[in-house]
Amino acid sequence: MKSPRAAFRSADEPLLDMKLTCGVEAASHLEPYRPRDAEAFELPRHFGRMISAWDRPEFVPADGADHMRDDDYVVGLVHRGVARAYPLWITDNYHVVNDRIGGDPVVFTTCERCQSGSAFLSVLGGERVKFSGIGMYNASLTMMNRGEMGSREGSFWLHYEGVALNGKWAGALLPHIPTFHATWGDWRSAHPETDVMVAPSDRHHRDARHGHGREEYFSRPGMDLPLVATISGDLDDRYPENEMVLGINMDQGVKAYPLREVQQAGGVVADLFGGHPIVVFAGPRPEQFTMAAFSRVADGRLLSFERAADHFVDRETGSRWTIEGAAVDGSLAGTRLTPVRWHYVRWHAWFYPHRGTELYRHQDELPAYPDVLAGLDVSPLRPVLEGLSRLGRRIVVEGAIVKLRLPHEARHGLSLRAGEDRLNLYAFADAQAAQDYVALQGAWFCMPMGAKVERRVACRAGTFVLESDPERQFADPAQIVRLPIAEIRWSDLVSEERLARLWGAGIADDADPAEPSDRGFAALVQHLKAAGYDVVEVAFLPHSQLRVGTTSAAAATINADRFAIYKCGSAAVAQRVASGLDHAVAVGRWVFRSIPVDMYEDPHYEIGQAAEEEIRWSKLIGDRRFLAALQSCLDSPRN
Repeated sequence: MKSPRAAFRSADEPLLDMKLTCGVEAASHLEPYRPRDAEAFELPRHFGRMISAWDRPEFVPADGADHMRDDDYVVGLVHRGVARAYPLWITDNYHVVNDRIGGDPVVFTTCERCQSGSAFLSVLGGERVKFSGIGMYNASLTMMNRGEMGSREGSFWLHYEGVALNGKWAGALLPHIPTFHATWGDWRSAHPETDVMVAPSDRHHRDARHGHGREEYFSRPGMDLPLVATISGDLDDRYPENEMVLGINMDQGVKAYPLREVQQAGGVVADLFGGHPIVVFAGPRPEQFTMAAFSRVADGRLLSFERAADHFVDRETGSRWTIEGAAVDGSLAGTRLTPVRWHYVRWHAWFYPHRGTELYRHQDELPAYPDVLAGLDVSPLRPVLEGLSRLGRRIVVEGAIVKLRLPHEARHGLSLRAGEDRLNLYAFADAQAAQDYVALQGAWFCMPMGAKVERRVACRAGTFVLESDPERQFADPAQIVRLPIAEIRWSDLVSEERLARLWGAGIADDADPAEPSDRGFAALVQHLKAAGYDVVEVAFLPHSQLRVGTTSAAAATINADRFAIYKCGSAAVAQRVASGLDHAVAVGRWVFRSIPVDMYEDPHYEIGQAAEEEIRWSKLIGDRRFLAALQSCLDSPRN
């Protein structure tokens, strides 16, 4: 491994005329390609047939995107004046999308395990090329120029960085197009003229919201074992493998800026990278997860920034700037900052290919409540914060929980510390949703990672949930082996009923709805069990599996058959959702959908949906006794 060539200079010696470059030296920072480690990957048989690439992407304008939810995770870009969004719930089925924008060949690359999303001009030696996913190396997807497959000199490329790791193109970098990770609602608001990719008509992925990558959600902990097998060297324990980072690899050095560290710095980090002043943005709102990096030099002037509501402001002129580095008003209106070549991925995806990376950490001590970070609105959660303060422990609000880390139906969230305890605090839409979250242990259904991932101890007061989130919950840095629940140090603020009553004192607490039809998942499961059905493995489905019109969703195994259970805003909406799905039935505001284990040729990774007649659909969907049991739950008066 070669270490970065240039050290990071101190803040008192900025070189305004120095330019950052990305070439041979940047490529030399990557770990050497070792074929033996790459060959340890177990799924190459699927590449080239079902999940390697998609060459015919179709798009619709934003005002016609009825397949999209506002909270869908997208990666957006603007190239030659064309704004475009790629929903990860679609692209994670393919990993590589060979596109054309403004007449230019563009390759969009993504991997659900890395939570990546990058774009490049797809040109080599002056010729347009098409890429396909080919395998894994150092826990990251690799791709290959399709025209060189089978050639001994063909190069493997690190997908999110667009750099060739070996072969005839070793060290070459594809021209980078900046991309911005965001929710669809935020991207569409910034770019009303954007278009957005629609799910292809593909027999291997007949339902893009339920296929390969369906278990992923924002910064999910737990690397997959086939990825670990491709890592060269020891596992990293310096930083949680699932945390999102903005990584920069230039000739002048290599460094990672974690989202949570930049948010704790107020959403803005001014740094000197190889002697050149740069700025790293996050947000701009505390609950947003978009990140970007730019030179701080504009028109020969060194700028300094701070976050201000939904924009950034430079202190020198007071001009307002977007997360995309554009000044939208003030004396610098129309000016654009020069982007640094950045990549947004989970820490493990960045670290293992770049073991020489530096890691930014926020050093300043955070204020104790009632003081909080500038721009952070804690008013929706103040009743619990005040209750915790009465217990005499030092309360520190570390930041907002980003939108895609919030539980379903949670409106607001904060990460905080009470003394030595790390906690998550949520405000739900209603007390019933809060009660469901506690009853289901806050767990996500993420097969093959597990039927119940991230189970935690939590308690409720009215619409609020306080959840213990200890630092150490896994036995290994890959966060695959979970510690026994008795060995995890849960906070007594949620595990001791006496303390929970104290901080929750005075908060109205009625989670039993007046109408039976408004009851939640826990009551539904309890009713089915009472009716003689075996119901196990109940956990929330990840955000990407929510359908348009649904408010929440969970998975459950009922009498050995696996189901997706969708909660809708009304019975009419439930009927619409069910009508768009095969092997589904609506009962009141609920939709039950059969999702058998054998739906896919590879059940473990849900790759390649099998032919309809080969799938063992649940017979409960049409079973009168089962449907009557569901209906009786909705009709029965509360106890």
